[in-house]
Amino acid sequence: MIERRQFSRRASLSACSLERYSLEGTPIPSRVLNASERGLLVELDQPLVKGEPVRIRFRPESENVQPAGETSCMAMVRWSAQQDGRFSGMYAAGLEIAPKGKQGKQPVPSH
Repeated sequence: MIERRQFSRRASLSACSLERYSLEGTPIPSRVLNASERGLLVELDQPLVKGEPVRIRFRPESENVQPAGETSCMAMVRWSAQQDGRFSGMYAAGLEIAPKGKQGKQPVPSH
């Protein structure tokens, strides 16, 4: 099998929460399963929509998965699927971390 990933992954079980821009409300408790320079694999108990922007809020003890010490970051949902019961969350999602702009800030999506 050919490896298509651009960046290596770091295993994790760090707690975080996701905020959906399309549905303002309660943050979704989540957990990072692995992280790379540009993405995260998270598990959670509800599905996300492909292409949906989300804000990831990291817990202070999550230093190994935070991009450069950030407490939160923007990401785009690349995929979301129901898990087969091997992990604690009902769903898994692949998130692509949004690149920072020239001023070192991430864009904020419009509703």
